[in-house]
Amino acid sequence: MSATAAEAGIRDFAAIRVGDKASIGKTVTEQDLAAFAAASGDYNPLHMEAEFAQQTSFQRRVAHGMLVASYVSTLVGMHLPGPGALWTQQSFRWNAPVFIGDTLEITLEVTHKSEGTRTLALSVAARNQNGTTVMEGEGSAVMLERRRENTDRPIAERLALVSGGARGIGAATAKALAEAGAAVVVNYRQSTSAAEELCDRIQSNGGRALPIQADVTESGSVERMLARASEHFGQAVDIVVNNAGAALVAKPFLDLSWEEIERQMGAHVRGAFNCIQAALPGMLAQNSGRIVNIGSTQAWNAPPAQWTAFVMAKTALKGLTRSLAAELGPSGIRVNMVSPGMAETDFIATVPERMRKVHAMQTPLRRLTSPTDVARAIVFLCSQGGDFITGADLPVCGGSAM
Repeated sequence: MSATAAEAGIRDFAAIRVGDKASIGKTVTEQDLAAFAAASGDYNPLHMEAEFAQQTSFQRRVAHGMLVASYVSTLVGMHLPGPGALWTQQSFRWNAPVFIGDTLEITLEVTHKSEGTRTLALSVAARNQNGTTVMEGEGSAVMLERRRENTDRPIAERLALVSGGARGIGAATAKALAEAGAAVVVNYRQSTSAAEELCDRIQSNGGRALPIQADVTESGSVERMLARASEHFGQAVDIVVNNAGAALVAKPFLDLSWEEIERQMGAHVRGAFNCIQAALPGMLAQNSGRIVNIGSTQAWNAPPAQWTAFVMAKTALKGLTRSLAAELGPSGIRVNMVSPGMAETDFIATVPERMRKVHAMQTPLRRLTSPTDVARAIVFLCSQGGDFITGADLPVCGGSAM
């Protein structure tokens, strides 16, 4: 490769267009035949011995067909597509012989471009000094991508939104994210004093936090919350922790109303949907973002009896997590779920004490999940440690689900 081509690096695939052409001229010499024979091991006397060639209808030494094809390699590797191209397929037809001393013009044209596979379909023609097409055909080349190093933003440069952030897992998460250096929006619906006290504590420890009231089931309320957060901190939200939920309803299925199911779906799934949709444009603009949805290991295996509405909502949220991970990964946005086991929060206030103790004793680490346990896992996924993790559902449950 020439110094100029090496310095240019891999060619920009986006700059190549259907209809682009490149040509080179080449006069075939005796030295070319000798070099090709040495490289390929093809010493066919038709190519290498004048006396032998005179006995054929050609009466002259004929250049190797693949020697002519090698000039196409020059075009592909050095001109079009150029540096970074890998010739993957070819179909050539040799229409007329090429002799020592012939001057060829070899032309290559892009006939099709596939953005998804970074592949180009190419047509090729080689004509001699008399205008005769001595070789023609088609082929394809793929443009390699530059090896990408991790350039994702550090957590200390991010703005995080924690829905349902005033209490329990949400509060522990907001505190942990702030301690890791992120600016934090503590979302709440009714717990004004708890959200303000939490933000005061974060700020007194040198962190950045802002309490904002919003009902995450209302898209307009969420949009206003993000606009206020961006105005206050001077940047877009690029971490979203969907923690908001609804009080547990444990009922036999025959006693369960659809409205109660909708209440769970609205808090867990619709709330996450609204927060993600509102924050996503800012993440896409910077090709970076972290989304963490709070699931539950109760939706992993055999769920507790009569928890139908809650398990339905968390299962749907897991589907949203996986779908967005696949869709948004190419844009640098990681989407994951953290699934706590039974956690020591207000959420399990209606769970009998005996059931809590039995669950703790059945857990290998012999205790219930704490909000801090969950918060640390979320910070991990939002920091450098989570750079290459997406679509995961991380159980934080002391081994109760494996």
